[in-house]
Amino acid sequence: MNKDRLPGTAWRTRLLAGLAALSMQFFSCSPGSEHPGHIDAWENDLPSYADELRFVDDALRIDIAAIDATLTYRPQEAAVDGTARVRFRMRPGQTRPRIHFDPACCGDVISSWTLDGRAWATPSDAFQVVDVPGSTQRMLEFVEEVDPVREHELIVSYRLALAGGYPCFSTEVHDLKGSGNEELFPTLNTPHELARHRITLRVAGAAPYRCLGSGSVACTAAGDVQEWVLDPEREVASYTLMFVLLPEADTVLRQGAIAGIPVRICAFRGGADIDAAWNELESWLPQLVADIGPFPMPRGLSVFLVSGGGGMEYFGATISSLSALSHEVFHMYFACSAVARTYRDSWIDEAVTSWYDRTYPDYLFPIGEDFRSSMVSGRSPVAVGFDGRAYYQGTQIMETLARRLGGRSALVSFLAYVHSRYAFAPFSTMDLADYLLDFSGVDMRDEFREWFYSDDSGGTADVAVPADCAAPPDLTPPRSILRRQGLDHGRRGRDGGGE
Repeated sequence: MNKDRLPGTAWRTRLLAGLAALSMQFFSCSPGSEHPGHIDAWENDLPSYADELRFVDDALRIDIAAIDATLTYRPQEAAVDGTARVRFRMRPGQTRPRIHFDPACCGDVISSWTLDGRAWATPSDAFQVVDVPGSTQRMLEFVEEVDPVREHELIVSYRLALAGGYPCFSTEVHDLKGSGNEELFPTLNTPHELARHRITLRVAGAAPYRCLGSGSVACTAAGDVQEWVLDPEREVASYTLMFVLLPEADTVLRQGAIAGIPVRICAFRGGADIDAAWNELESWLPQLVADIGPFPMPRGLSVFLVSGGGGMEYFGATISSLSALSHEVFHMYFACSAVARTYRDSWIDEAVTSWYDRTYPDYLFPIGEDFRSSMVSGRSPVAVGFDGRAYYQGTQIMETLARRLGGRSALVSFLAYVHSRYAFAPFSTMDLADYLLDFSGVDMRDEFREWFYSDDSGGTADVAVPADCAAPPDLTPPRSILRRQGLDHGRRGRDGGGE
């Protein structure tokens, strides 16, 4: 994350200023708490902002500047050979790096490990797998300390085993569960860690493949291997990066411009209805531009349209069913450019999107006056995933804000205000309350503390996640394609589970 590019109100600057101003007081935060998932009222004032910052720095350790990865997909072997180059610095007060890379936490997948030019003869000796207080996700902790000031470079090579089935390779992020692209390359799985990414995707095999993804996707010459270079062309969170690689003969593609925005929609041949999706975007994209502002991604929108399941948003891209498409495309504004500071703050993305899109019309009424919850404070700042009440109760909270401001158009104007000023500058739940006060003069900070940092009295209803959000998009191709491939079953996920 390049913090020099954030505005003056950026969270780290603000937190450190608050800590310095109150340096005569003592505030404790124990990463080793016996109940690290429940941290009460972190953000009631600036000191607890500073406590949270220290907690996050102690857990994540590094600040990534850039990730350059090459992923070579071998369909005949159901495997991916990867090499990743990660440039990073240490966070304040840290000397021993940590990084997320789930395959290496579960098995011996790394074949080479080089840190700052030094190659380890036995890669597994270079790190240990550690549990992180407050998170269910483990990390690789380097065994040696590093210079806390200068930039470092980690280069790892590895092999990922994929489940057999239909020969397709894609990102499989699930933000509700908190799983991201750390399944494919080393990174930090947290929304606020914005970094430059350059992903070279290669396919070893004679059958022509198609590549769809986030940002610029350029086909490059690579001899007998098909190759594309994916570049979002700015700092983004790793879990917002999307790509799909699949046989070209099995797909159809429509591309053009809608309201001046480049649009590409791809689907399986004989699968989802591309024309219906295009027609929906012809009205939806101009509405978003008029209401919220210019489309945030200069390269436009790439859609892999599936026939079943829900959807997942990415930077300038989505894998989505038709029923979820408008919801996922709105996330280009809130989730992929206006970014939450931590996963637990990601309720904002779903609440704003569900309210604007009217995804759950039965919940478009104000939240009850007695509603209290620990929707945010009930989760650690380094926990992955977010509270499922973001959808139903989140919609109600947004409707409450709309009515306090004077109606739907007033809240839409506020969302445009937030996006125009704070896109790519990660913010928290209480930051949003501050922005509301700045914009309108309406002070709802006390309500925010009750809604998100209280107990769960009145806050336990409808905690079940909507079915369309719990189900990931289904990338199983039509039966006609499976028969042609000689397959009895569809593509299966990297964990061997059905999709």
